[in-house]
Amino acid sequence: MRLLLSHGYEKLRAGPRGERRMIALLKGILVEKSASVVIAVSGLGFELFMTDEAKTALPDPGEECLVYTHMKYNRDELPQLYGFMKKEERDIFKLLISVSGVGPKVSIALLNVYTPSQIVSSIISGDAKALSAVAGLGEKGAKRIIVDLKDKVRKLEIEDDGVIIRGDFSDAAAALTAMGWPFHIARGAVEDVMKKNDSAMQVQDIIKAALAKLDKRK
Repeated sequence: MRLLLSHGYEKLRAGPRGERRMIALLKGILVEKSASVVIAVSGLGFELFMTDEAKTALPDPGEECLVYTHMKYNRDELPQLYGFMKKEERDIFKLLISVSGVGPKVSIALLNVYTPSQIVSSIISGDAKALSAVAGLGEKGAKRIIVDLKDKVRKLEIEDDGVIIRGDFSDAAAALTAMGWPFHIARGAVEDVMKKNDSAMQVQDIIKAALAKLDKRK
């Protein structure tokens, strides 16, 4: 994170009781958009690292923007700030970096390739091949993500194309995959059902509706 140390980095790092403070959101003027992003807030310039897609969603320099953030503390270095246009991306990022051996660089790389809902689906279905396709992760890292996060991602609610998708709905896609349907087709059928129906549908009802759609394609 790049900011003027004269403004009190130590005060930013430690709260009144010594706890670490977090910056959850920044609203300010976009100053720079290149390999990293700089946002000016109340006289301070904050450097953030973002996915390529998130950077393209930002306005032009000189305009106001709002970015959800997560500050990653390193033992011997200044903390680094990561920015996201959607809270769901930040939530997935925080879960990914909680896995041993999975750092911010790999987590950003995953979000560069997949949407949050695709990452959740891959984790729940145990698709280590899809996750390990991202540079820097590897099969062992992918399997570790699946083992550590499978139960946690089921609790997430992610907005995808205007539809709230519960993490446990990925079970429906996994069930269809077990029946022999390719995962990308199964997932597409499940998402189609969710977009056209009540998001409170039970998983078994989603499976039935998705199967009906898939059977029509035969």
